[in-house]
Amino acid sequence: MRIQNVLSSVAVASALLIGVAANATPVFQVTVWSAQTPNSNINSANQQALPTNPIVSAGNEIATFTFTGLPNWDIQSQSSNTLANFIGSGPGAVSNFNCLIANCGSTVLSTSGFSSVTLFDLSFNPNHWATGTIWHDDGVSLYDNGGSTLADQILNSAYPTVAIPTPFSTVGTHGPYNLWYLEANGAPSRLTVQASDVPEPGTMALLATGLLGLGLAVGRRRRA
Repeated sequence: MRIQNVLSSVAVASALLIGVAANATPVFQVTVWSAQTPNSNINSANQQALPTNPIVSAGNEIATFTFTGLPNWDIQSQSSNTLANFIGSGPGAVSNFNCLIANCGSTVLSTSGFSSVTLFDLSFNPNHWATGTIWHDDGVSLYDNGGSTLADQILNSAYPTVAIPTPFSTVGTHGPYNLWYLEANGAPSRLTVQASDVPEPGTMALLATGLLGLGLAVGRRRRA
């Protein structure tokens, strides 16, 4: 293998890796539903961060928006536990905000006794794979292929809980993805996504081949 060809392979693979990093910022298309849920408990279907949650209906949809970046949304006080405060409390950019009811930003995310809830569907289609951790209070689930069946489910931590970290990986899947988050039983409310990029296997194989060939070429030159 000529050293020029090896260097070319390394350069191409490096460029691909740089491209992955450069395009790593995800863009989420977010839909929000909110509903009163009297006489519910932690096991009720309307208290689950799942696409099958019965509050998912046109009558309960309150807002849609685009969010660029990784959510870092955190509300500790019930007095500030509103939609506007929640999505405005972390870094990132909210755009194309569409309020479907009057004063939707002032909607309280949830109240104690499981008597009201708010459900978020964050849909995204990244051009890279990722692993990471989702901190949530309350539940989250993640689905591949824009689906809603068990076959599409990547993770299920859908039940209301105190703030906990849930690891995830989209390696081996292809998207598009839906991250479901539910806020139930009053503040605190938290959705924090921490993720690292994982280059696709073809990119890594190309880089490995280039580096191996470069090592062999350098070794031959030294022996010569």
